[in-house]
Amino acid sequence: MPHRLFFEVHDSSFAERAQSRDIGELHALYLAAHRDGAMPSQAAFDISVLQQYAPFLMRLEPTGTGSYRYAHYGRGIASVADFDMTGKSTADFDGPLRAFFEDTYARAKAEMKALFTVHRAIKSHLVHTWERLVMPVRMECGDTAFIVYNRPRQFEQDFLMALVNVLPDGIIALRTCRQNDGVPFDAHIVSANPASLALLGSPSDSLEGQLLRSAGPVLSSESLWTAVRSAIVQRRKDMVEILANTEELPLYLRFQVTPFLDGALLHIADITALKQANIVLEREKQQLSNEIFRQQSEGDMLRGLAYRDPLTGALNRRGFFAAAGEWGNKHHQRSLVAMDVDHFKQVNDRVGHLIGDAAIQQAGAVLFNMVSQVDGIVGRLGGDEFVCMLPMGLPEAMALIEQARVRIGISPVPSPIGPIALTCSFGLAAWTKGTGIEEALRQADTALYAAKAAGRNQIKQSDGKPAETLSRLLRSGRRN
Repeated sequence: MPHRLFFEVHDSSFAERAQSRDIGELHALYLAAHRDGAMPSQAAFDISVLQQYAPFLMRLEPTGTGSYRYAHYGRGIASVADFDMTGKSTADFDGPLRAFFEDTYARAKAEMKALFTVHRAIKSHLVHTWERLVMPVRMECGDTAFIVYNRPRQFEQDFLMALVNVLPDGIIALRTCRQNDGVPFDAHIVSANPASLALLGSPSDSLEGQLLRSAGPVLSSESLWTAVRSAIVQRRKDMVEILANTEELPLYLRFQVTPFLDGALLHIADITALKQANIVLEREKQQLSNEIFRQQSEGDMLRGLAYRDPLTGALNRRGFFAAAGEWGNKHHQRSLVAMDVDHFKQVNDRVGHLIGDAAIQQAGAVLFNMVSQVDGIVGRLGGDEFVCMLPMGLPEAMALIEQARVRIGISPVPSPIGPIALTCSFGLAAWTKGTGIEEALRQADTALYAAKAAGRNQIKQSDGKPAETLSRLLRSGRRN
C-alpha cells in the first residue's frame, strides 16, 4: 500500500518541541561535549556513557556507499517497533523513508550539530509518530557516526487512554493513507474507544487496523470521507451528520473531524434526541401559527376557510391567486418557486394515504417556515404541488430554497414500517414587472420538470420557456 512520508526537521528549540523530556537532557549533554566547534568523539559520547538512555538509543556508522549501518539498536525501540534493525542499514528502508534518514544524517554531518526530527511511522502499526534527536560524533578513523535518540510520541498515553475510554462520546484516531503523489485515498483506524464501537454497532471489539472506507456502513459513508479528506488537506475542522438506519428507530450521528498530525480525530455524538426535538419544535411552531390564525375574528376565520388548504394550512389556489396581486405590487424583486414531493405516489402505495398526507404536511411545514420568515407566500395548488412567492432576486431565492430542500431531506416521516425519507424537487423563475403570475408560474413549472428529469432532489432555474403542464393544473386544479 503506498504511503507518503510526513516529517519535520528542526535545528533549534529541541526541548520546547519534543514531548520526551530525555530529548532536552540529551541535547544539553551533547552541547557540553561539543567544544571548540568540533564534534564530540565517539569515545566520549557513546552508548556506553549514556546508559540511562540506552534502550532508545541507536548508533549508526557509515557503510561507504551513502547508507548507514545500525551498529546498535536499542531494545526499547525494537520492542515498540516490533522489529530489530541491528546489523542492517538505512538501505533496508523504502525509498522516501531511506532518503529522509540519509538526508538528515548528511545535513547533521555537514553542519556538525544535532538535529531534531519528527516523522510518521510507516513500518510499525503500533506507533503513529517518532521523534528523534540526531547527534553526529567523530569516529577514531575520522569518519562521522551518529548517536540517535528515537522515541515514539506518547502524549501521556496511559492517562489519555483511560480518559478517552470512559467518555460517553465516540473518539476515533485516524492516520492518512496517501498515493505516491501525496493525495489521500483512505485512512487507517489507529484507535477507537468503547463508546465509538457502541454508537456504530460494531460487531467486533476493535476497529483498530481497519481502513476507514471499508469499516462498516456508517464509517464508509462518502459524506464522512469527504469531511475527513477536507480536514486533512485543508487543515481545518469539519462536521457531518449521518443517519444510521437501524431495524428499530433512526439513529443520527454527528461527526466532528479535527486534523491531527498526518491524520484526523473523529468525535462522534448521538444527536437523535436533538433531531427529534427539532422536528417536534417545527410541528409545534406550525400548530402555534395555525392556532393564532384560528383565533382571528370570525370574518377572518371564514375567509381563512375559503382561502386556506385544510391539510397544510397553506393558501389554496383561490387564496394564492387572490393574494398575488396585492403582494406583487408591494415588492420590487420577486421570484416564484414550484415544488413537489419526489415519488409521492410510491409513498402512498407503500404506506397508505394517511402517511402520504403526513408527508405533504411535513414538506409543506418546512417550506412555510422558511418562506414566512422573509414575508413570502406559500400555496398548495393540489396533490403534492406547492408554489410560493419570494420577495427577492434569483440568487437569494436559490439560497433560501436550498435550505428548505436540505431540511426536508433530513426530516424523515414516521410510519409503521419505519421512517420514510423525503426529497423534493424545485423549479425557480423570476417574476418580473409586466409579467403575469400565470406566465411566471409556467416558467417555474418548466424548471421543476427539468429538476425531475435531472434526477430529482434538486433545484433548477427556468430558461423562460412555457410549460403546458402547469397551465393544465391551473385550469383543472390538479397535476396529472
